[in-house]
Amino acid sequence: MPEKVLIVGPVNGRLTELISKVSAIQSKHGPFAALFILGDLFHPSPSESALQQQSNVFEGTLRLPIPTYFYQGSTPPPQSLAEKIAAASKQAQKDVPQGLVKLTDNLFFATGKSGVFETPSGFKVAFVGGVWDPSRFAQDLEADGVQFDPETWYESDLQRAQDGATAHITPTTIHRLLAHPSFRLPSTSSASTNGTSSSASSAKPGTLAAARALASADQARAAAQTAALDMLTSRPPIDLLLTNCWPTGITLFSTPSTPADPSGGLPDPTARMWGSPAIARLASHACPRYHFSLAPSPSPDDETNASVPIGIEKETLDMGAFWERAPYTTSLSSYLSAQQQQQLQSTPAGRKRLEGLKAVTRFVSLAKFANEKKKRWFLALNLTPAKEQQQLTVPANATQTPYSLPSAHRGDGGGANGKRSQQDGGLDQGPNYRFQEPRNKRQRAEGGTSEDVPPPGYVCRICNVEGHYIRLCPLKQSSDPATTSSTPSLPSLAPDNSDPPKQRWTKSTMPLPPGLPSKPAFAQHAPRAGSARQMIPVGPSNCWFCLSNPAIAKQLIITISADSYLVFPKGPFVHPTINDVPHSAAHLLIVPLAHTSNLLPPTHPVLSSFSREELDAEERERTRREMEETKSSLRGLWGRSRHVMLEWTLVRVRTSSRMTHFQTQCLALLSQVVEDRGVVKALDDGLEAVAGEKEILRNSDEVSSYFRLAITAGEEDAEEQDGYFHMVLHADSRKEWLVPLTTASRFPVQFVRTTLADALEVPDLADWKAAEAQQKQTDQQDGLDEGEREKQRSAGFRALLLGS
Repeated sequence: MPEKVLIVGPVNGRLTELISKVSAIQSKHGPFAALFILGDLFHPSPSESALQQQSNVFEGTLRLPIPTYFYQGSTPPPQSLAEKIAAASKQAQKDVPQGLVKLTDNLFFATGKSGVFETPSGFKVAFVGGVWDPSRFAQDLEADGVQFDPETWYESDLQRAQDGATAHITPTTIHRLLAHPSFRLPSTSSASTNGTSSSASSAKPGTLAAARALASADQARAAAQTAALDMLTSRPPIDLLLTNCWPTGITLFSTPSTPADPSGGLPDPTARMWGSPAIARLASHACPRYHFSLAPSPSPDDETNASVPIGIEKETLDMGAFWERAPYTTSLSSYLSAQQQQQLQSTPAGRKRLEGLKAVTRFVSLAKFANEKKKRWFLALNLTPAKEQQQLTVPANATQTPYSLPSAHRGDGGGANGKRSQQDGGLDQGPNYRFQEPRNKRQRAEGGTSEDVPPPGYVCRICNVEGHYIRLCPLKQSSDPATTSSTPSLPSLAPDNSDPPKQRWTKSTMPLPPGLPSKPAFAQHAPRAGSARQMIPVGPSNCWFCLSNPAIAKQLIITISADSYLVFPKGPFVHPTINDVPHSAAHLLIVPLAHTSNLLPPTHPVLSSFSREELDAEERERTRREMEETKSSLRGLWGRSRHVMLEWTLVRVRTSSRMTHFQTQCLALLSQVVEDRGVVKALDDGLEAVAGEKEILRNSDEVSSYFRLAITAGEEDAEEQDGYFHMVLHADSRKEWLVPLTTASRFPVQFVRTTLADALEVPDLADWKAAEAQQKQTDQQDGLDEGEREKQRSAGFRALLLGS
């Protein structure tokens, strides 16, 4: 039977006003079976007026008109409230559901920082108290050092009390719910199947022992699959999930209310950065019918507001935010193997069980109670408890789930007992939920027939033949250490009527791209000692940065000068919280017109044995001087809008085919952001960690001397030098770093992006491919054509740059 429930945002001790407004809602729209408070019901640091209102409620002078349920807010309960809770919990409370403590008439406190309780009306409610602090959560997780297993997880009363006494969310807060039956998901492996599989593999093929072991493994696999299905179909459903912070990624696949909405329908420009991955994990496990949450707000014990997103509007901090996401659907059948799903689809009863594994979730963020801006702070629902719901109805505006789920296209190895790269639905492993592709190269290389077939028009750069990826090229595989050995192999014997064996190449004879010598010097150098990986040369015909390449994205080009050009990068590092440049021109590349890997003097030690001189000394100097003039113009233009420039260049002459065309990246950052977020320290610390024992030059004179180096007679280690990483921050006090690199050195190409993404709390910008995909998705939602948009950006910034 449907019941009406009311959910209200943080009250913060305004109890008299709460009772007045709720009574008005009750008289107009009631009766309501329950009232749920999000966040703080009582003020963390109450004034005398708030304390008096609290006392009046406990004494019965003030009475809540609806049974009201609340949980731990931003801080542990104040001492006066904690004493009241402790005294009430010791008393025998008749007809009070488990997990709740009745403090007074119509007022119930949910014990623990997280948990699940059920109201008398039959609504099952999960809650998570505390504030989200990623650094403290990571420290607690590292200090714990124990792998979480929901089967064996246990906590004592002392551990539960210690968790409740902390203000921030801890791993224990999350694990307590993950171990609850409503959040449980099939494990990724089964001890029984692992054991039988190992015994089957150790038995001699064709023997009775091998047959028995194989039969035992099949039985264990079938039992594990049945147990997985039983676990999923018997989970008690969650009606409401109440959390104090958003889950990470909840804005993914969300659509704006109107196409013309510049904010994409979000309540704040920084909303896509909000959230906790731990809360996202809980939401993806529970699949609640409704998930209510709160926008970020300053933590009472955090004077620096380090956990508050950069650039968030003050109004959002003061008033909170109302935002209702389009419903999203989740199907837990993806935790079953493909064979299991096919079997269930073949019978009416099985199809009904599969339908029962589908869920529709509605996410709602509420503003603070009775705020001045009249942002919506309550929501009334007319619900039937999920356990009584007969049939699921998927709304027309439903989207796919924004969270990661296991891949559904597996064979018998998937599901409850098969291997899966994702564990317990975590967001940091498994298939990439944005692009639906495996995250690591090994996964891409192993299996998946559809993943081994390239799209039409794809041509392998090794053999210039369509039909396979570079990683599967026969010429590449023939040069692999596993297939080319110094020990001669025996010829294989084949029947006389068989086809002749295919020729096995022992030496690559691939045609090189136009514009390269027949035997480039850099191909003779291995990336690392002992490595036999072949370097694939890149020439002007297939270089991303050569204007002669017909496939180059010409709409990104801004200006072309005599020896260089200015261009937008794909997947730029642009976000309104860190840079605000017209036409989103905060991240640019300056690229030489000539196909050259460096602009070093021809006598530099890096080029000592590099016979291929793409440019003469005069042309190198002319190109370098023109690029410096472009940088100076950008610094002046960005500086007028309170931005500073960060520029960086990575040169690898011998060991990286991706570095064959020199380029310098320039990024505009708001000067205030650089100071507030400690960007200089983050870059310096990150470079120390990456460089290891390699020398880091920080003095401008030392850096200038490095670029003027020349080879001297008898210099033995000259050909080991491979390039450098150079970075400059043009702020009030200029900062400069240079790391010389050798052929044995490793240096991450995305170092600057990943370091800044972490320091500035914009994780979506850490990878340029992810940033590009997100921009394309936003453009599609806004109805924009990518090529036309880029042309407009280029023309707009070109006019601005030339006009300056």
